Parts: sequence; C-alpha cells; structure tokens
Amino acid sequence: MRQLTIVFVFIAAALAGSAAIGRAGFSALSLPSQVHLMLGDQWFQARVQQRVIIRLPSTPAPASVKAGKPIKYKEEKIGKCLVMSRLVGSRPEGKDRLEFLTRDRQIIRAYLGDGCLAREFYAGAYVERSIDGKLCVDRDILHARTGAKCEIDKFRVLIPQPGK
Repeated sequence: MRQLTIVFVFIAAALAGSAAIGRAGFSALSLPSQVHLMLGDQWFQARVQQRVIIRLPSTPAPASVKAGKPIKYKEEKIGKCLVMSRLVGSRPEGKDRLEFLTRDRQIIRAYLGDGCLAREFYAGAYVERSIDGKLCVDRDILHARTGAKCEIDKFRVLIPQPGK
C-alpha cells in the first residue's frame, strides 16, 4: 500500500507541476519546479524538470556551389548572440568553422574554440536552450553526435558579393 501511495504522489506531482504557477521554484521558462504534497500525515516532495534541446540538422551546400559556380562572401560582424529560433540548420566549413542557416536564408559563420574541429559536426549540432533563447559566444556549448563539445569564439554574417 505504501508503494502505491508513493507512486501516486509522484504522478500527482508531475501533473501538478504545470499547475504550480506562483509557487516558489516554478517558472514559465521550463525551469525545475518543486512540488510539496501532503498525503495523510506525511509530506512528499517531487522535483519536476524539463530540458529542451535544440537540434540544428546538417544542411547541404547551396545549389550554385554544387553546379561549380562558387559564391564569394564578405564577412561582417553580427554581435555576440543569435536568437536560436531563427536557426534552421548547420554545416561544417573548413577546419574550425560552422555555418548556420537562418529562416530568412542568411548564412552565419561561427568560429569554434581552440581544439574543436568542424568535421565533428557533420551530422548537425545540438545546443541546450538557454533561458533567454539565444546562442551566445563564450557562454553556450555546442554538442555533436560524436560527443564533441565546443564553445563559439565569434559570429560573422556572410554577405554574398556580386560576381565579377
């Protein structure tokens, strides 16, 4: 009977986690929440956690590059953070760079930290969603399916240059 009671408490805590608005420890941004329940004369505590992982799948090179018409780009500074909801894909570029493709078809180059190889991210990149929803330089860690973990040193936006 006691085991059934404990199972019931944890199920109730999981269900109550979404309804615990206003309780200490709860946030609407998917942060851990603690729920305290009293069953009979006993108190039970359950911690409800949620973790959001953003996957940036590997994207192929543009059709013009495949057709043998290389596009020349100029790099420009873009800032230290990117809004993660804008990113739709990634691909390795060179030895220590990843290129992110945005929803509006911009290409953003991320320079990886020391000792990180872009080829580790051939199958895409993963990053844990931060509270502010941004991917920032020297703060967030990119994960590869191969187990590699890398920080980003800087971002640059790539601007296509007219052909000459």
